Amino acid sequence: MNCPLCENKEISKLKNIKKKDLLQLYKKLTKIDFSYLINQDINLCECKKCKLKFYYPLITGDEKFYNSLQHFNWYYGDGKKEHLDAALYINFTDKVLEVGSGKGTFVKYLPTKDYTGLDFSSNAKAMAAENGVVIENEMIEDYALNNENTFDVVVSFQVLEHVMNPRSFLEAKIKSLKVGGKMIIAVPSEDSFLKYCTNNILNMPPHHVTLWSDITFKFIANEFNLEILDISHEKVQEVHKLQYLNTLIGNSLSQNKLIDTSLGQKFKNKVVSIFSRLFIRGLKDEMLPNGHNVLVVYKKGSI
Repeated sequence: MNCPLCENKEISKLKNIKKKDLLQLYKKLTKIDFSYLINQDINLCECKKCKLKFYYPLITGDEKFYNSLQHFNWYYGDGKKEHLDAALYINFTDKVLEVGSGKGTFVKYLPTKDYTGLDFSSNAKAMAAENGVVIENEMIEDYALNNENTFDVVVSFQVLEHVMNPRSFLEAKIKSLKVGGKMIIAVPSEDSFLKYCTNNILNMPPHHVTLWSDITFKFIANEFNLEILDISHEKVQEVHKLQYLNTLIGNSLSQNKLIDTSLGQKFKNKVVSIFSRLFIRGLKDEMLPNGHNVLVVYKKGSI
């Protein structure tokens, strides 16, 4: 077993996930049996060199899996803070590439019209076309072969944590970027309360296969000759406040587990939910820790 980012062989196994529990929770959410994807137990591991956490074996979702999630309105939500924050680093003359563009929501925040989107989902391409946005169904590794040193800015939002080979993914993004250009990445933050959540299956395979911390982002800068311009963490957003309180109160009652489908956990969830709804009105912004997402901005150095 090698680290999918730095290829180091020194790996620690942190936790184990039983396939039956993961399948049960995904079926409850989507009404679909994904046993053809999840066919064995999965370990949460950590690389001792770059500190990337990843699930092994690396099991990623297919189009059927992602289509089952796209039916939820929140999955391709509009008006994300990370879009607004990323747009501040983009000029009206910049040539922008978005990798994993979804339906192309980011376009409406851009000061430039020179935009190219890539996404493997045909459904995302169709949704983008309804809004007049052209998306290509092409992988960045293939696209970069004919578009080296082409873009001023390459962005990806909530994508890196899904890919099976983050090293080749990052190398291709950097290859398509001009020297001095910016690479902007937004992902769920492993330096947030997310790592303490129980049954947070969308932060597990086959949805997320890697978990990213600031330490790993600093490793990337050194590994790929990049300068970090910014690492910014959002505070817990309004839509996630209840999840944060559930996690905080739940873990004060008993130690958290990655997955727990027991009757005791279900009872605990009901009790915790009652207290969370009582306390949420008194939750002040200054009391909030790091929220779901982190935005990292790199500058490409000379070769």
